[in-house]
Amino acid sequence: MSYIVFARKWRPKDFDSVLGQEHVTTTLRNAIAQNRVAHAYIFSGPRGVGKTTTARIFAMALNCKNGPTKEPCGVCDSCKEISNGTNLDVIEIDGASNRGIDEVRALRENIKFAPTRGKYKVYIIDEVHMLTEEAFNALLKTLEEPPAHAIFIFATTRPYKVPSTILSRCQRFDFKRLTVNEITGKLKEIAKSEKLEIEEEALYTIARAAEGAMRDAESMLDQLVSFCGKKIDAESATAVSGTVGHEVLFDFTGKVINKDTAGILKLVDSVIAGGKDIPQFVNSLVVHFRNILMARASDDPEGLIDLPKEMIGRLAVQARSFSNETLLYILTVLMGAQDSVRRAISQRIPLELAAIRLTRRDDLVSLTSILDRIEQLEKKLGSGAGKPFGSAQDKPEAKAAPQTQHKDEKISEPVKDAEKKEHFDVEVEIGASFASAQDKRAFSFERICEVWPDLLRGILSKKMSLALFLQPGQPLKLEDSVLTIAFSREHMFHKEALETNGNRKMIENALSGILKHDVRIDMKVVEALEKKVSVEDLLQEERQEETHEVVKSALEIFGGNLKRNDISH
Repeated sequence: MSYIVFARKWRPKDFDSVLGQEHVTTTLRNAIAQNRVAHAYIFSGPRGVGKTTTARIFAMALNCKNGPTKEPCGVCDSCKEISNGTNLDVIEIDGASNRGIDEVRALRENIKFAPTRGKYKVYIIDEVHMLTEEAFNALLKTLEEPPAHAIFIFATTRPYKVPSTILSRCQRFDFKRLTVNEITGKLKEIAKSEKLEIEEEALYTIARAAEGAMRDAESMLDQLVSFCGKKIDAESATAVSGTVGHEVLFDFTGKVINKDTAGILKLVDSVIAGGKDIPQFVNSLVVHFRNILMARASDDPEGLIDLPKEMIGRLAVQARSFSNETLLYILTVLMGAQDSVRRAISQRIPLELAAIRLTRRDDLVSLTSILDRIEQLEKKLGSGAGKPFGSAQDKPEAKAAPQTQHKDEKISEPVKDAEKKEHFDVEVEIGASFASAQDKRAFSFERICEVWPDLLRGILSKKMSLALFLQPGQPLKLEDSVLTIAFSREHMFHKEALETNGNRKMIENALSGILKHDVRIDMKVVEALEKKVSVEDLLQEERQEETHEVVKSALEIFGGNLKRNDISH
C-alpha cells in the first residue's frame, strides 16, 4: 500500500476525535438523537480546522447501518465507503471547479433519485462561495423544498461571499481556529503513535506556524520526519516552518532593553540573511511583545499565553524591564511596521527603522516632555500671563479693521471644561478669520501652495505648538479634495503629533476657511523635502520691538532664535 500522509492518516473518524469544535459536534449529535436533522447546513471557518471532515462524519452517522446514529460504527460498508470517498449516496463537489449553472442543473436532476443504499443522499459542496450568481439562483428552489432524502452541507472559508438568500435557508456553524495547546496536544499523540522523539519547543514552533489549522500542523510534522527522521529538535522545526526561533525573539528584546542599536541591526541582518520571511518575523515580534505585555499586566498570564511555563517565566523576567506604557509604544511601532512591510518595495527598511526607533525610544520620550512644556505655555497664554503674540493689540492695523461677522462664523457656547473650550474656539476662530480675508479664486493645488504661509501665520497666532509641528511639512498633492502634506523622515514625530488630539481637524478647518472649500488632510513621509516656509521667518515678520516672554521660552525649547533685520522703507 502506498504511503499515507499524516493529514489523511490522522483524519478524525468520529465526532469524539474532532478537535476543538465541540459546539458543532454536540449540536449535530443532539440533532440526530432528537430526529431534528435539517436539510441544509453551512460550515464556515478557516482552512484546516475540520469542516469537510465533520461533514463526512455527519454523513457516516446518517447512513451508518445502525443509523441514523450519533456514534457511527466506522466498520460497516457504508461508513468505510464514505471514509474512502467512494459512497454513491455521499457526493462531494468542489465548488471552485464545478461552479457554473450547468453543474447545478445536473445536481437538481440527480437529486430526485432515491439513495442507492443509505437513508439519505448527502451533498457536500466545498468552497461553496466560488459558485456563480446564476448557480446560486438555480440552487434556491431546491434548498427551499428539497426531497426528504436530500441533505446539503456547504463548506466555506468566506461565508460573507455566500448570498444571504442561501444563508437564510441553512443552519450555520462557525468553526474556530485551534489553540496552540490543542494543536500541540494532538501532535504529541501522533508523535507517540509514530514513535517520534520531538522536543517540546519544536511542537510549539509547529503549532504557532500552523496558525490554528490542524491540517497544516500535521503536514509540517510529516515534512519534519522526512527532514530529520525520528528525532526532531527545535532548530529543525524552525528551519522547516520558516519561523524565527524563540531565542532570536528573546535576543531582540534584550537589545531593545539595552538600547543596543548597532546590535539589533546586526540581528535583523542575520535574520534576513538566513532567508526568514520578513513579514512573518515582524508578526512574531508583535506576538512576542504582546506576550510580554500579558506577562506584566495580567495576574494569570498562563491563561493568556500559549507557551510552556518555562518560557512564560522568561517572558516575565523581561517584562520587568518595561513599563506598560513602553510596551504599548513598542507594540504600536511594530504594528505600524507590519503595515509598512506589506506595502514597501524593500521590506527590510521598515523593519530596520522600527528597530532603531525601539532602541532609541528615550529620544522620543523627551519630545513628550516638550509637549508638556508647550501645553504649560499655552495655558499661560490663555490665563493672561502675558500679551499673546500676534494679537490685535500688537497690530495697530487690526484695530481699524471693520468688525464684521462672517456668515459661516460659529458662536461658541460656554463649555465647562476649559481645555475643550480652548480647542473649540481655536477651530472656529481660525476658520472664520481666514474665510473673511481671502478671495474666491479657484480651488487648486497651486492656490494651496500660495496660501500656505497665511495658513501657518494664522495657526501660529492661535496655537503655537500646532504651527511648530506643521512647519516642516509641505503640500505634496491634491486629489479629490484630499491634500497630502509631506514630511521628511527626520520629522516623523511632527507628523505623528499632528495626527493626534484633534490637530488634524483644526488644520482642515483653518484651510477650508481660507479656500472656502472643504479640504481633508492626509500626511505622508518622504525621503527628501524642500523647505519653503518657516515658522521662524513668520515670527520675524510678526515680531514687535519687545518679543513676548512666552515666545522666547518656546524658541528655547526648540533651539530656535530670532534675528533682527533692519528693513528700510
